[in-house]
Amino acid sequence: MTPAATPATERWARFRARVRRLPWGQALTTAVAGAIAFWVGAVFPGPAGEFPYYAPLGAVVAMSTTVLGSVRTSVQSMVSIWLGSAIALAIGAVLSPSPATVALVIAAGTIAGSTGWLDDSGYWVPTAALFVLIIGTEDPVAFVSAFGGLTLIGAAIGVAMTMLFPQLPLAPAERAISDVRREVLVQLRRLAHALQRDTPPTETQWSDFLAQPEPALQSMRAARQLVLDASRANRRRERHRYRLDRQLEQAASLERVCLLVEELTQLLEEEEREGNDQVGLGPELRPPTARALLALAGLVESGDGRTADPEAKADAQVALAALVDQIHEVRVSESPDDELFTAGGIVTTIRRCIETPRPVHR
Repeated sequence: MTPAATPATERWARFRARVRRLPWGQALTTAVAGAIAFWVGAVFPGPAGEFPYYAPLGAVVAMSTTVLGSVRTSVQSMVSIWLGSAIALAIGAVLSPSPATVALVIAAGTIAGSTGWLDDSGYWVPTAALFVLIIGTEDPVAFVSAFGGLTLIGAAIGVAMTMLFPQLPLAPAERAISDVRREVLVQLRRLAHALQRDTPPTETQWSDFLAQPEPALQSMRAARQLVLDASRANRRRERHRYRLDRQLEQAASLERVCLLVEELTQLLEEEEREGNDQVGLGPELRPPTARALLALAGLVESGDGRTADPEAKADAQVALAALVDQIHEVRVSESPDDELFTAGGIVTTIRRCIETPRPVHR
């Protein structure tokens, strides 16, 4: 028998999980790129060698999770730095450094950096302008050459490192998929619990039975998009093609199930509520519906969203068939049409969930 986890053990497990989720690969690649860039900057001939720290700055700016993202960020950052430098040179040629000059440079740089094409790199326009105006006062042209040149070299090193050691964030995407599956399971079991009551829940009670799958679903979509972006121009893609394709299929299948469960949740919340003139299921159909939902939860838990355990799928189909049989019996007893309409909608949604993952034989 497994001993119960103590609070200290749970805290240690959560700490280890957070540590594992840190971007260790990207951190190491960025650190190496920065070190190489600093060495290059230190041995660079001429005045530029006096400012070796600008080279690792360029490397850090260029690093990205994706190869194409690294190239795009590098180009945008370099354009921003040179644009800010040009603003500072133009204003510095007319005005000497002063609070008013600093304010003017910041304002001009901020406006220029708001160009949509620069995206988040636009903040480098006023930053570079301040560097040139304040630090490069004595010889602004030489400073701009060193600043812009070394950051460009560092950015090139950063892009090269990203291409040589590209990231393919499959593990975070898998965790995001697991989070969505867990939310779906929670919702299905809560719905089943709500339908196992003698009376339907009130509007207030329904709020206690509702999970919040949307944040997990949004995170999974973002993780899936990041994997897609990272796989472009990525030399590791072919090596991990099967895992990548499998993961994308998992995410698509699980997203469909999640949306169907949300639809089912909304239907039950609206129709099977105490206080309605007529509830959607009633005491005869609530128990078999609850059993069908629990069987569906077992099906979702048994697979990975893409495939399912044949036995779990068979159990879910049996539970759904029992619900359909009970609906037929209610129809024979001349139950109102609205009740059967709601039950039919629930059956259709559960059937679509069951048919989404394909069975895999073990």
